[in-house]
Amino acid sequence: MRLFHLLWLFILLLNSDSSLQQNEIKCTVPPIENGHVPHRYIQEYKEHDVLHFMCNYLHRPTEDRPSKCTKVGIRAEWTPTPACEPIKCKLPLPPLEGTRYESVSRNRFLPGETLRVICGEKYGISNNQEVVTMCKEDGEWTIRPVCTEVVCSNERPQHVYSWDVSYWRNQPKMGETKRYRCERGYMSKDGATQATCTRNGWTPNPLCQVLESVGCGSPPPLTDGDIKYTVKSNYSHQERVEFMCQRYYTMEGGPHRTCINGEWTGQMRCLKPCIVNEDVYRQHNITLKSSDSTFFTHDEIVEFRCARGVPVGAVAMRQRCNGGVILLPTCQ
Repeated sequence: MRLFHLLWLFILLLNSDSSLQQNEIKCTVPPIENGHVPHRYIQEYKEHDVLHFMCNYLHRPTEDRPSKCTKVGIRAEWTPTPACEPIKCKLPLPPLEGTRYESVSRNRFLPGETLRVICGEKYGISNNQEVVTMCKEDGEWTIRPVCTEVVCSNERPQHVYSWDVSYWRNQPKMGETKRYRCERGYMSKDGATQATCTRNGWTPNPLCQVLESVGCGSPPPLTDGDIKYTVKSNYSHQERVEFMCQRYYTMEGGPHRTCINGEWTGQMRCLKPCIVNEDVYRQHNITLKSSDSTFFTHDEIVEFRCARGVPVGAVAMRQRCNGGVILLPTCQ
């Protein structure tokens, strides 16, 4: 009895193995138009095996997914079907905003074919408004045929001190203007204070340039004063000239003016002295307390006394000379 059971189990195993073998699928190497399977040492593929194949020159796989041996009902098939297609460059139709193609009615191009792309007024492609691009052998364009809106960098340009552009905001668009100032030692071209975003970037270009050393002619004259040494007709950049005032005049500011890139810098003036003569003294019945001078420099304190009598009025006997003007007291 036990022998019978063992024999029965053996027959079941044989039938099961035979059934599994009958259910197994096998895929063979398929013909591939414009392609081939390299090293065809594998003639049959099991279910889920991947077929590695190559396409001929100027062709590429039709599908991006790998082709696998797949069971479809009782049949074995390659999914997706291994196939090769000619390489072509694609063109978005209709064109995107700001983009126009010259005389184009198709959206597929073969390698070697060219296309003229024309951009709108505020659009560009590779820093140009118009380009010719060519389809390459890998299916890509030499220049992507899409125009983009022209924008300028929002990074602070070199040697710019004050820049009215935020790094964290959107980039300025073509035609926009921004205020700026240059660093010390640099100046903008033609004294510009605004930068304009153009197809070629910010203008003027460069925004700031190093100051060139420019000399000066003779310095402007000083009223009631003069240059201390001999006057020249030409002076070098950063050359200084010393001035002095006439006798009894007091200099305010100065005493030097400096040539800076063609312009004289340095402010000064000569303040007049106060002049009081004997006739004025007699009119006011006064005299000087400690001297008999006629000239008094600016800001000098002058003390008077009565020649006869006593002071009258609101003017004090002690006064200050102020730029050629001094108040005089009166005695009676």
